[in-house]
Amino acid sequence: MAIPTDIPIIWKPTEKQSEFLACSDKEVLYGGAAGGGKSDSLLVDALGIPFNAPANKNWRAILFRRTYPELADLIDRSHDLYPLAIPGAKYNKVEHVWEAPAGGKVYFGHLQHDNDRFKYRGRAFNYVGFDELTLWSTPVCWTYLKSRNRSSDRSLPTLMRATTNPDGPGQKWVMEQWGISQEGHSTRLLREVEAEVWDDQKCDWVLRTVQVARTFISAKLSDNPHLRGTGYRETLMDLPEEERQALLLGLWNGNRVQGAYYVKEMARVRQEGRICRVPWLSDVPVNTFWDLGWNDTTAIWFHQYSALSNRFPLAYENSGEKLEHYASMLQQVQQKHGIVYGTHYLPHDADNGNLQTGKSALQVLREKLPGHRFEVVPRTPDVMIGIQQTRSAFVSCWFDAEGCADGIAALDSYRKKYNKTLEVFTDTPLHDRFSNYADAFRQFAQGYAPRHRGASVSGSEPDRQKRRARSSAGGWKTA
Repeated sequence: MAIPTDIPIIWKPTEKQSEFLACSDKEVLYGGAAGGGKSDSLLVDALGIPFNAPANKNWRAILFRRTYPELADLIDRSHDLYPLAIPGAKYNKVEHVWEAPAGGKVYFGHLQHDNDRFKYRGRAFNYVGFDELTLWSTPVCWTYLKSRNRSSDRSLPTLMRATTNPDGPGQKWVMEQWGISQEGHSTRLLREVEAEVWDDQKCDWVLRTVQVARTFISAKLSDNPHLRGTGYRETLMDLPEEERQALLLGLWNGNRVQGAYYVKEMARVRQEGRICRVPWLSDVPVNTFWDLGWNDTTAIWFHQYSALSNRFPLAYENSGEKLEHYASMLQQVQQKHGIVYGTHYLPHDADNGNLQTGKSALQVLREKLPGHRFEVVPRTPDVMIGIQQTRSAFVSCWFDAEGCADGIAALDSYRKKYNKTLEVFTDTPLHDRFSNYADAFRQFAQGYAPRHRGASVSGSEPDRQKRRARSSAGGWKTA
């Protein structure tokens, strides 16, 4: 039968995109510099066209972005491609899923926090894709979703796929997972695992040692002819040097963030091995330090002081939740780890009344956590004073590598605003998704003083005495 020649071309891959789509390895990461056509590649790949997946009712694919606003961009692009690629495909706005006429499905999800992975407990997907993988600070979600990557239909493969740029808070673990050098060259890592394979002689499934590959396919702007002459290269050339090296040249130059406030302090923390396992101490009170947001992001650091060290076993952040959620979370942490709470340190605006409820955050938390002690940390006259206090406080801090992973990434990435017109960094912090954790950590540096003689977090002991005196004189609000 002759192949029709009048079929319109819906989407045509570049050479690098074709390499990604044709790769049959178990885990494949595609990307590097900006402009490589990463998101389109992932959307097309998730359809499983080489396996005739759209005609198979058992095909289940899912694509993740870290937050819903980012996911919305991916969904919008799918509306350009999927109706043309799969005639009759319908999109369910409530469940965020495309369904082909035969029953195959492509889902969309977001995993803003590591605990969000449990929403997919008991689910099974032939295809799991992460767009912009380095935006996840830890490998926790990627590793967990690998356990959901399975199928009862042997005619369909199980594939893990991801795209990324070289920057982002998860840069370090992604480089380690795929063996990526700072130059950003493609890689292919092999490991041996036991797998069930069909034995024709025994007519049965038997365990055999097989090789499984993890592949990184590097792509640069020059690999995408569709962006030539569009001015995109010139746009990337105007970026600060660190970003230009990553997004234009595809270089993975360590986890450096230009304009970061705490780069020296975090480098020393790592050099001295103070990012490690930090277990909970059952006989030491747990303090918490908050950055509050009504219907916005709230970040909390959990803290214990012992042996002249400030220990942080957990950092927690969520958004769009009421204060009741955080009160419940604190109780769950208490039950799980058998700890008692010391003082909850809230930001200066925690005593302001909410226009809708008439109650302040302090009032609500007092009601939900009766018997707990709260302190409202005074506002500093200049945020740079607080940042300098925070820099001094790092010297005694220890962080749990897993429990504080997102918080650590935020401290790495908390940075100054960049003035593109003047090509200089300003003295004003950039308010982005990293600043909530950083602001909460600043409550620790500004508000906490160990309650025994001779110990201090930062500054001299006389300074601490003055701050405690100010607290007892009414300068701080306490519960």
